Amino acid sequence: MEKLLNIDELSEILGVTKSTIYSWTSQNKIPHIKLSKRLLKFRENDIEAWIGRRAVSADTSFLVQEDEKRKRSRTSLNLHDDFIEKIIRNAKKRVLRS
Repeated sequence: MEKLLNIDELSEILGVTKSTIYSWTSQNKIPHIKLSKRLLKFRENDIEAWIGRRAVSADTSFLVQEDEKRKRSRTSLNLHDDFIEKIIRNAKKRVLRS
């Protein structure tokens, strides 16, 4: 038989108050076993699966946008650097001709 957690254990594992867990069970938001009117138990595997279903993937689209901004900025800087290099080359040619 798999381990059944009591409300105190679950409260500690999840880091929430017992009253929160009671509220979740009354709203059927969390898987539980009701052994009697006042006795609740929680299957460890059910709780792990429940937690897994609540995992939210990070939104990384902002990273792509930031990377595109950096690329545009670098392109702009490269064009600026290329322009400055061209001015310097032309100035050197003029100095060498004189």
